[in-house]
Amino acid sequence: MKPFHIALLAAATACEPQYAYVPVTNATVIAGHVAADYPVPKEAPRGDVRLASYGIADLGSTRDRDDRVRALHLRLTLIDNSDRPWTMDTREQLVDLDGYGQSVAAYASANAGSAPPSITVPPMGKRVVDLFFPLPVDLQRAERLPSFDVVWKVHADDKEIAERTPFERIAVEPPPSYDPIYDYGADYYWGPPYFYDPLYGNRGYYRGAGRYVGHPMYIHRSEMPGHFAPHGHR
Repeated sequence: MKPFHIALLAAATACEPQYAYVPVTNATVIAGHVAADYPVPKEAPRGDVRLASYGIADLGSTRDRDDRVRALHLRLTLIDNSDRPWTMDTREQLVDLDGYGQSVAAYASANAGSAPPSITVPPMGKRVVDLFFPLPVDLQRAERLPSFDVVWKVHADDKEIAERTPFERIAVEPPPSYDPIYDYGADYYWGPPYFYDPLYGNRGYYRGAGRYVGHPMYIHRSEMPGHFAPHGHR
């Protein structure tokens, strides 16, 4: 797949509330950010699965900047240090919201080497997968989304590894700048190919996400993560 085209913009003003979603379990700090880190398999680790939340982003077509849906952005990093390939199906990764049930991702993408929905991680290899989950209409702001669970699975060493990772919202200090290694910045552009789950209309929270399919995507992260200097839970 072609790499993302990234445009780094200035951070939001400090007077606006800043939120981030951090894992409650298996948390570790990677490049100044908090992610859940799972050794795989547990009994004899030969790799890792890492989950991080990029918060809530505005997602839509570049054809009409006023036509957007707010989506939860998750990143899974799969690191296979074994001598056999791992696999992951993006259609099996779910977000679970209290009172709303579970949803698949509407859109998914991965770094070069494997394309959704079926991701293969070669031996001694690494894959980075981005998932976008459009949110229910009444939960499309961080003030209304205090927490969520990610229900995920991968196949490694001929086993299905399945876990549930809870995330909670915290208030953070605004970032002084973006880390180009970890962050996309406030705005970036996502051109095809990317994967849209054709069953999302039956398995997702939001109706109408399919109208963006086949066109370059515009993703704006209006609630930008800080560098996790928390000043209290919200």
